[in-house]
Amino acid sequence: MEPSDADLVRQCLQGDNVGFDLLVKRYQKQVYGLCYRMLGDADEAADAAQESFVKAYNALAGFRLDAKFLTWMFRIANNTCIDMSRQRKSRQTVSLDDMAGEPSVPDSPDGPEETVLRGESDRLVQEAVSRLPEKYRTALVMFHFSGMSIRDISKAIGRPEGTVKSDLHIAREMLRQKLEGVVADL
Repeated sequence: MEPSDADLVRQCLQGDNVGFDLLVKRYQKQVYGLCYRMLGDADEAADAAQESFVKAYNALAGFRLDAKFLTWMFRIANNTCIDMSRQRKSRQTVSLDDMAGEPSVPDSPDGPEETVLRGESDRLVQEAVSRLPEKYRTALVMFHFSGMSIRDISKAIGRPEGTVKSDLHIAREMLRQKLEGVVADL
């Protein structure tokens, strides 16, 4: 039986960092995924995920053992991405080619044209998501791409559940408007 997140945190707080290593291995893909969806750049997402785990390690004593570790990590990662986004705003806007990151081509029974079109659709969706205002992007990414519940998102970002639902609704509408006619035309 695998140790619980709380057990691993306790282990780390007692001086055995193997517990934290296991937490990183357990959640690194989810945290990276959130960072990638928030930032739209593979390298920046990797940096943000790593920085988030460092921040979590340094703040581990403040973790409530009755809370969900992943929700707590997502809050740290979200804040890290927000900080990186704000720093990036002072720089030049990233082109669509740069936003594409490392393309992933899944094994598919479709032909090459369908695979290319799907990849282009994915890039356009990522671009549109990355251009949403921060609070809407956060709710959308956590719900649709990270599979978090409304309650967990509320805890992770410190906003009431009703506000999260409203943010999701607005984000979906904004995304629909940004992609209307674009993705369908591919």
